[in-house]
Amino acid sequence: MNLQHLKYAVEVERTGSITQAAENLYMGQPNLSKAIKELESSLGIVIFKRTSKGVLPTSQGQEFLQYAKSILDQVERMEDLYRFGGEGRLVFSAAVPRASYIAQAFVRFLEKRDKTQRIDINFKETNSTDAIHSVAERESKLGVIRYQAIHENYFQNLLADKSIDSRPLWEFTYRVLFSKRHPLAQAASITPDDLQQYVEILHGDVTVPSLSVMGRTHPEEDRHATKKIRIYERGSQFDLLCQLPETFMWVSPMPQEQLDRYGLVQRRCDVIDLRMKDVLIYPDRYRFNALDEAFVQQIEQVRDEILQREAAEKTE
Repeated sequence: MNLQHLKYAVEVERTGSITQAAENLYMGQPNLSKAIKELESSLGIVIFKRTSKGVLPTSQGQEFLQYAKSILDQVERMEDLYRFGGEGRLVFSAAVPRASYIAQAFVRFLEKRDKTQRIDINFKETNSTDAIHSVAERESKLGVIRYQAIHENYFQNLLADKSIDSRPLWEFTYRVLFSKRHPLAQAASITPDDLQQYVEILHGDVTVPSLSVMGRTHPEEDRHATKKIRIYERGSQFDLLCQLPETFMWVSPMPQEQLDRYGLVQRRCDVIDLRMKDVLIYPDRYRFNALDEAFVQQIEQVRDEILQREAAEKTE
């Protein structure tokens, strides 16, 4: 058994196909099949079984593959550390939701780095399904997923099936975000019906179970919300909100400095089933390094600052 064999096995699991894995590894299918059989023989177990759905790991194979991924992670870290003649470099990867408080935490995380250090950063803002896939396939070391609290069991079962561990970051209620020039910016209170005449901005690649923020069905099925703009990256949402004061968006609580920067306000709105959860995810048995811990600490710090500000506003 060697590291190359471990990489072969992980790629076969990832693709679910010997043929596709061989193509991705730039090797012949017979050679890959032979290598997997040699690996199974050396371990004394059957790692993969052929099914109508492709090549799937056995129960013993799943356990082995988790150890294999952990070993490959450690080797990758060691290679990154010494790749530049011992100088080392900052290597970090995360897949997160399009949340302003997490974006601010990421900026602070980078501000505190050693400016003389080489860096290799992969920070992806995406939906929860993609974040789970990214962590499961080791494309990202860490992830943050967002879901409605009522879907807790669904996501916890999904994470367990993917051999992904988790810990809660924040449970919150969505806020309505719009320009200070929006007609409702100074309203005494806001209800979902008040928003029906305005244009909702939402991310168009949500692929997880969700109820509409308007308290009805999935947004695709909400016939009452007829004015929608679907976007796929966070930057354009601020341009739209600033330039089109008739638009609004549902978001997690935002840092005050970002609200001020874009001339926005966020307001509460009583909506049923809009309790949201942000959850940190990472591979099972994954050992956090100093960079991972520093990033999570920055997220928690920005979160606490928002909570402290909102608590102070309630007492005013």
